[in-house]
Amino acid sequence: MESKPFLTEDDKNFLSSFLGNEGKEGTTPNKQGPSNGQDGSSLSLHFAELLNRIKASLSAMQAFALLSRENFKDQELGEQSYKIVNDDIEKTISLLNCFNDYINFSTPVIKTDTVNTLVQEVIKRYESEFEEKKIKIIKKQFEKDLPETIVPDEQLRYVLNSVIQCILLSTSPEGSVGFLTRLFDVETLGGEERSQLQKDRRYLEILVVSAGDEELGKQNEAIPGISTPPQHGEPIELILKLAKEVLKKSRGMMRHKIYDDKPMIFISVILPIERRNVVHYPSPEERLKREMGFEK
Repeated sequence: MESKPFLTEDDKNFLSSFLGNEGKEGTTPNKQGPSNGQDGSSLSLHFAELLNRIKASLSAMQAFALLSRENFKDQELGEQSYKIVNDDIEKTISLLNCFNDYINFSTPVIKTDTVNTLVQEVIKRYESEFEEKKIKIIKKQFEKDLPETIVPDEQLRYVLNSVIQCILLSTSPEGSVGFLTRLFDVETLGGEERSQLQKDRRYLEILVVSAGDEELGKQNEAIPGISTPPQHGEPIELILKLAKEVLKKSRGMMRHKIYDDKPMIFISVILPIERRNVVHYPSPEERLKREMGFEK
């Protein structure tokens, strides 16, 4: 796979740090408390709890009305009484649901920490495959308070999935992998790569590095037809080519390098930063989970 990226000093520092951590336990990313970018989370929680209590009480009244109609001596009066109570309860529940939706759409959530969240989401998704292949995640270094990127979530998720698939194809069993997120300085790039990015725009980076087991590689060298890292050149090239096309459409860029002297692959995903706050309107359930600190 033909690739000649210019490794910045920050790249080299992370590679040195990554290699120095081989064989050690993975570092835990700095976890941040859930944030919706606005005040009043406690008020929203209290409102949600009050709303649920009212709806539960109304449902209990509805059930009681259903049972009570059989006790009327005048069955017609019982049915009429039940219908009046039931209709009134249904209208009140509908009003509460509409009011809840109104509050939700009147208070949009400011997106925060999306890049780190998506990276961790993808790592978790492929956790079992890393374990099955005995690949250790020995380093996770996530920069706090990263800005949002203009790349849509689904496109970024696709790119990250592609990167992880390449890492799984390229890394031998007993290998290791490290993840890094950070702000990125365009000026550290060489001329050709720098020309692919806009000078007046800021960027952030997701860096993924993997290293195969060298001892295993030496053992495999003695066996004809086996090499380390595994030779999946064409699939990897196509997977990364498609991911690069997705990034290019969003004015991002990908750099990658496979080292011959050491079974290692380096993939850098560079994303343009959004210049404004990004808001969205989560469902009431999503908002409640966010405010209570549940994972997405």
